[in-house]
Amino acid sequence: MQEIAGVLSDEKRYEQMAIAIKKIPLMPKRLNFTDNRVSIVCYGPSLKYTWPQIRGKVISVSGAHDFLVDKGICPTWHVDCDPRQHKVSMLNSPTVTTKYLMASVCHPDWWEKLLNHDVHLWHLINGNDFQTLRWLHAHQPRGVYRALGGGSTVGQRAMNVASMLGYRKFDMYGMDLCLDGKDHHAGPHPNNKQIKVKVKVAGKVFETTPQMVQAALELKTFLRKTDVDVVFHGDGLIQRMAELIKEKT
Repeated sequence: MQEIAGVLSDEKRYEQMAIAIKKIPLMPKRLNFTDNRVSIVCYGPSLKYTWPQIRGKVISVSGAHDFLVDKGICPTWHVDCDPRQHKVSMLNSPTVTTKYLMASVCHPDWWEKLLNHDVHLWHLINGNDFQTLRWLHAHQPRGVYRALGGGSTVGQRAMNVASMLGYRKFDMYGMDLCLDGKDHHAGPHPNNKQIKVKVKVAGKVFETTPQMVQAALELKTFLRKTDVDVVFHGDGLIQRMAELIKEKT
């Protein structure tokens, strides 16, 4: 499995983090777990078919926020962690009831877009990212306790954010890690031009991308080693893989 690498230089990441910690407070952390479930809604193509099943507390990520708002569902929380500027354009309907739990590395344009909304920070680390932890020790020592690792997708990171909210039982929507025909996502996305590959899981061939395959392998390890209850809704590569893992346990 490849080591997770950031899309920005360390210098640029710390520059964006420094701006964020001056403007936005750290997110609260729950000290115990609840037995309740939370739905984490990603922007994969199966969301077009599964969204009517969504119930209860909801964490949206990426373009799933506006998709849900358009359907009359206001996310309880929204999580984003991609530091690139184009990601800001994917959320255009912030709501007064949604709490925005954003990685400090997110582009500074977010803080203008979410002005007067309920916004809190957590800190993103990649793999054995001791350098970022050292930066936090120097610039915001309390922030070390809001530093979260995870996989290479925001949906995977959202599970770790949810754990800080006290959840370990997840219903995953729109986390497919494959295409549906030509669709990479449930709606418009500025980054759909990626190399495509085909993989077979449980007798079915899925068209996907190398990045999605990497995320699927990360999730495979996560599901085998972590004490969580995860249900993947829809039909996609990761849903099939999760079924295989469940059958073997």
